[in-house]
Parts: sequence; structure tokens; C-alpha cells
Amino acid sequence: MSSRLARLRTSRVWKISLFCTLAALLTWLFVQTGDADPKAHLRYSRALHEVQHHDEQLNARVVAAYAGMVENYDSIQYHLRQIANALDVLSSLPDWIDVEGQQRLQGRIAALREAHQRKQRDVDLFQRDHSVLRNSTLYFPQAAEEALAKTTWPDRQRFADFSRQLLAGRLNRRLDQAGLVRLENELRYLQDVTSAPRILPTALAHAEVLIRRGAKLAWRVDDIIRASTVQQLDDLGRDYQASYRQALAQSAYYRRLLYMISLLLGGYALYALLRMERDRRALVLAHEDLAQRYEAQHRAEAQLRMYGQVFTHAGEGMVITDPKGAIIAVNPAFCTITGYAVEEVLGRTPALLNSGRHAPSFYRDMWHMLKESGHWQGEIWNRRKDGGVYPEWLSIAATYDDDGALVHYIGVFIDITERKQSEETIRHLAYHDALTGLPNRILLEDRISQGVQQARQNGQLLAVILIDLDRFKNINDSLGHAVGDELLVQAAQRALNVLRPTDTLSRQGGDEFVAVLPELRDAQEANVICGKLLATLCQPYRLAGHELTVSGSAGVALFPDDGDSVHELLRKADAAMYRAKDEGRNTFRHFSSEISTATLGELVLENELFGALERNELVLHYQPKVSAQDGRLLGGEALMRWYHREQGMISPLVFIPLAEENGLISSFGEWALRTVCAQQRAWLDAGYEVLPVAVNISAQQFAQNELPDLLAAILAEYALPPQLIELELTESLLMRNAARAASVLERLRAMQIRVAIDDFGTGYSSLSYLHQFPVHTLKIDRSFVRLTDARNPDGSPSEAARLAAAIIAMAHQLDLEVVAEGVESDAQAAYLRAHGCDVLQGYLYGRPQAAGDFGQLLRPRH
Repeated sequence: MSSRLARLRTSRVWKISLFCTLAALLTWLFVQTGDADPKAHLRYSRALHEVQHHDEQLNARVVAAYAGMVENYDSIQYHLRQIANALDVLSSLPDWIDVEGQQRLQGRIAALREAHQRKQRDVDLFQRDHSVLRNSTLYFPQAAEEALAKTTWPDRQRFADFSRQLLAGRLNRRLDQAGLVRLENELRYLQDVTSAPRILPTALAHAEVLIRRGAKLAWRVDDIIRASTVQQLDDLGRDYQASYRQALAQSAYYRRLLYMISLLLGGYALYALLRMERDRRALVLAHEDLAQRYEAQHRAEAQLRMYGQVFTHAGEGMVITDPKGAIIAVNPAFCTITGYAVEEVLGRTPALLNSGRHAPSFYRDMWHMLKESGHWQGEIWNRRKDGGVYPEWLSIAATYDDDGALVHYIGVFIDITERKQSEETIRHLAYHDALTGLPNRILLEDRISQGVQQARQNGQLLAVILIDLDRFKNINDSLGHAVGDELLVQAAQRALNVLRPTDTLSRQGGDEFVAVLPELRDAQEANVICGKLLATLCQPYRLAGHELTVSGSAGVALFPDDGDSVHELLRKADAAMYRAKDEGRNTFRHFSSEISTATLGELVLENELFGALERNELVLHYQPKVSAQDGRLLGGEALMRWYHREQGMISPLVFIPLAEENGLISSFGEWALRTVCAQQRAWLDAGYEVLPVAVNISAQQFAQNELPDLLAAILAEYALPPQLIELELTESLLMRNAARAASVLERLRAMQIRVAIDDFGTGYSSLSYLHQFPVHTLKIDRSFVRLTDARNPDGSPSEAARLAAAIIAMAHQLDLEVVAEGVESDAQAAYLRAHGCDVLQGYLYGRPQAAGDFGQLLRPRH
């Protein structure tokens, strides 16, 4: 009994010691962590693999030598050397293995090295024995054959049988112990034979070697193969891998390592319990139950921690009360939203937050629903500690215990002040213009609809006035959108000051405003207000250091005379506004049936224009330009024409302005450039001497920064020299942004593309700026050319003629070429020629003509 208790104590001490050792190891791992070098691990793993590989190969070579499959022992020695080298590598353990691991592995390595040395000694003995055995195997058959050749001695047949059995057993390696005994008995008998050939003792000596050393060699091969190096190597590899995994885990996975060590401890406990056969099942069940309890407790603790984190860090305010409504807990968000500290609300009821905005019936209904369904949610207004009232979205839930008794009320709420403000802002933006704060189109249509209904009931008039600021785009383009926006804000404020309190002013977008005038007695009242609006809009504006004057054009539509629907009144006011613009701007017009007809025609034509390119209805005609001195053809100008499929030829004076308004002019301009370059390439390929062709560039196309890049790409596409293309720009276009225009013109000059100023003298007074622009040609406008043959009453040239002569002289002073367009008579040509004009263009020398006709004017290349 005492010995058993001693063993139990010893076992307990051993277990406690092991547990303390593992605990100390765990503590040490927390402190001593280091990265395991992958290169060192790879080197050591390779060394382990090499030892294993060469050990297996050594066994294979020994077996092969024993079986007579190899003639020498070089491969055996090679593998022994490789194992020795690899063992030297294994002796150098990586630094990241801990001290205990180092000691354990060094022990394994020492045991492996000792086992390998024993195996090496066995291999050496095997080689010696095998050499002797192989020699006897070689010479015994020869000696036996020579002995059997003697036919006269009495035991010849017995020796023959002995030789066959020995050689058969040697070849088959199947001699058992009984067979060996029989062979040894026969050997002793034959050794005592006296009347035998002289060679017999030699043969029997070799036979004795084969019998005795053969069996011994078989045992030695078996010892070599069953050597403990394999087990030692497995133990070393397993211990090393454990050390490597331990090093990795302690450096990167602290908690995982802790969990693994816990599993090891639990596994050890389970292993110890399993060894106790009597209590095995009970202990296993106890262990499983303990593990389940531990896991359940762990999950419960994790859940509690999670709930605590949610309660503490949630952005929503949370309050927990007892069944009587007394507050027992609040979270920090509650204190942040309400302004109350925790100690100020504990023990009190949520009634301290009552804002007074809700009737008692509101709270009765709340508590009734809580008692009926156990849940209530909705919007409620409460009061903060500082007295501020705020809206919140509140959700209250009742909680019950297992017996169904009420335990707590839990309230969760969020402050929705910002959301309600955002909703109000969104509602305002949905019905008002963001820039001016005026009603937008949605609210405008509602106001017009209400005004129409009121006017219909009261028998009164309602006016819809659509106002568009004249040339507002120029301000945006030249001074920027910020200045334009400020102008719109000031214009809106001025218009509001003129309108009556019952009127509505709306911004439709861009520079369009709509005024709705209800309760009018007659149309004259609308005219008076409209006149006041245009007058106040026309007053100077101070914007960004500039004093600007912007006029407005307005169209008026009346209910019930011009329509009774919102869209009809707006459409007709819009049509009347465009008639006001066409008739000089800074005025207003009432809608009429003539306006409707004209507007409808322009709209149809504009819609048709959108598909003109796709339908190939646009063509280019070429008008010749000739030398003023000898009439020689110098080039041409490409002029766009529209052949409508139903209306026929439409004047450029009609469709070009439409294209500029709807933005098609840029695509038309690119098409013109590509078409001219393609035609120039076709004339070149046909062998003609091609001359420069001028292409008109619109303001929209020139405003695009990529115009030089586009032109360069087109010229490269058709492999044309830049000298064959000339661009014509109006002086008003250049003066819109003189600095930017100069920059673009510099790029074009660097590309060797000629630029002409078209319609010179009709736009800005730009003579002082002319020297800033790198242009090559001035084109005198046809309005001056047309009057060059006119005379004053005293017979002197007209003022237009003298101005044309002055333009020619001034251009020559600036080294510019001069082209006169619109030359229709010999007298005009003579006058221009006399004053030094360089190039003439007009009906006198040729009308605009198709490409085929113009090509006939070109000369073939020699």
C-alpha cells in the first residue's frame, strides 16, 4: 500500500513537474520570441532529407551487393560519406531553436551519429565478409567442377549432391537453419574423406566459407537494414519539425500557441486518464463534459463582452429600466445626446426627458402597445438637460424571464435632428433653384396650375413671362462661371423687388427666368410689370471689378387667351421670347399665331439638321481665289451647303446659325476639315497640282483646346503638307479672348498652317491688337468691296472704297496678304488692283462649285 502511494505521489510529482515545465516554457515563449529563418529551416530540412535519402540508398546498395548486383562498393562508400557530411550539417542547429530544443536535438543527433557509426562498422564488416564470400562463390564452382571431373573416388556422388544443394541455397538465399545443419554435417563428413582428389580440400574450404560466412552475412545485412538509424532519423526529424513549428507559433500566433499548449495539456490529462483502465470511461465522459462546459462558458463570456462593447460603444442612446420604469443603466451615447450624467438619471424615470410637445394620450397609447405587444417604436420629441428640444427615433422593448415575468424595459434611440434638417433641405432643393433660391420648374408648374385654377374661378387673367438674359454666354466665357452666377443672383433679386407679393419668380436653368403674374385685370397690367422687369435687369452690374450691362428679352403668354395648361403657356411664352430676341433684344413680345407658325418651322428645320451628316446631305462647294495682277488661280475657299431631301438647297445663312445654337457646328467643322483634306488627297493622287483651300472655323470649334491636335491628326491621316490648308477666323472670334487666341495661333503657325482673318472691318476695332496675332492674311468684307465702285457726288471714291484702300495699305505695312471677297464687277476689281490688293474672290471669277468642277480648274503636275 505504501509503495502504491509512493508511486502515486511520484506520478503526481512527475505530472506536476511536467505541468510546471510546460507553464515555464509557455512563459518563456511569451518573452523569448524570434523569427524562424526560412533559409536555415530549408537547409536543415534538406540535410534531414539527404540523410534519409542516402541511408535508404545505402541499404539498397548493401542489398544489391549482397545479391551480387554490383561489382564494387564505391556507391556504398559514397552514401556513407554523404551521410557523414549531412550529419555535420545537422549538428549545426539553427539559432532560433530554444535551449531545450537544442539539447533534445543534439541528443537525437548524437544518437543518430552513434547509430550511423554502428551501421558503418556493420557495413565495413559486410564488405570484408562479402569480399571473402564473393571470392569463395567465384572459386568454389571451379574447384567443385575439377573435383567432380575425377570419376574414380567413392564419395563423388555425395560431393556432387552437396555442391548442388550449397550452390542452390546460395543462389536462392533460401537456406533455413535445418538446411544449414545438413550442409554442415555433409561438410564435416566430406572433410574426413581420405580417398579424394587433391582439389577437394580447397573446394571444401570455399564451401565452409559459403556456409558459415553466408549465414553470417545474411544476418549482417539484416542488421544493417534494421539498424536504428531510420528510427533515430525519424525521431530527429519529428523533434526538429516540432521545434520549427514551435518557433513559428511563438513569433506569430501567440493565442494560437496558447490554445495548442492548452490542448496539449488537455491531451496529456486525457492520456493520463486513459491509462487508468478502471476509470477510463468515467474520466472520458467527465472530460467531455468539462470541455463542453468550458466552451459554453467561453461563448457566454464572449457574448457578454460583445454585448458590453455594443452597449458601451454604440452610437445609439440606450436606457434600461426596471418594470416600474426606474432607470438602472444608460450608455455613454445616452449621456452625449441628452446631456445628463449617469448619476443624474439612475433611479429616475425617462419622464425627466419629457419635452411637453406630446399630449398625455400619446404616452398612454405608447404604454398600452408596450403591454400588449412588448414593443413600441416611433418618433418622439424629448428635452435635453440644457432645455433644448430635439427629435429622436425611439424603440422600446420589454424583456421577460423564463417564467414570463417582466424584467426590464430596454429603450434604444437616435437623435434625428440632422436627418430632419437634411430632409427639410432636400425638400427645399427639390422645389427651389440651388443658386438663386427661386422656385424651380416643379414648383413653378404647381404655381401656374394654381394660378390658372384661381383665374378661372375669379374670371381674371394670368400672365406667364419668360425672360432670357441677352448674350449671357459671353460673360460666362470671358469672365468665368463664378461671375456669371453672381450676375444671376443679382438679377433674380432685382426681379423680385419689382414683382408683387402674389407673383412668382422662377429660374429654369441657365439664364432663363419665368415670372407668373396672377390676378391681372387686363393685359396692359402685365405689360407694365414686364417693362419694369426689363428696365431693372438692364441697369449696370458691379461684378469682379467690372461694370457690366446685360439686357433681357421676354415673351408673354396670357391665360386664357394663349392657353389653359402649364406646358402650353410656357411653350408659347418661350416662342414669344425668341421673337423678341429676333427683333432686336431688350424688349418683350406677346405670343401670336404668326410666332407659333415661324417657331414651328424653325423647330422642324433644327430637328432635320441633327441628321444631316448621317444622311450625307452636307456638301462642300469650292470658290476660286485668283491673283489680282494676272488672274492666275491661287486657291479656293470651301463653303458648306445643305441639300435637304425635301426642301432642296437651304442657305447657310439659315442653317449655320441653327448649328451654332444647338452645338452641331463643331462636328460640322470637323467634317469640313476631313472632307477638304480627303479631297486634296484625291486630287494629289489623280496627278493634279493642288492649291491651298481655306476652311472657315467657328467660335465653338476654335474654343476647343484640341483644334491644333485635331488638325495635325487629320493632316497625318491623309499625308498632306500643312501648306495646303488655310483657316479663316472672324476678328470678333479672336477678340473674345485675345490671349488664348494668340496662344492657339502660335501653335498653328508652328505647324506651318496659314490663318486668315475673315470679314475684317465689320467686328471689333481690333487694329491695335492685329500685330499680336500671328496671321498671314486679311480678308476685306464684301460690304466694303460692294461699294468700291461707288462715287460721291463730287466724283471722289465712296467712304467704303477709301476704307478698303486703307485696309490694304495697313495690311501691307504689317506684311500681310490681302484678299477681297465678293468681287462681282470689273470696276471693283480694277479699283482693288490699283490699290495693291493681292487676291480677288467673287462671282466675277467663279461661283462656289462642286469638287468635280473645281478640280477641272487645277493643272496637271508635270
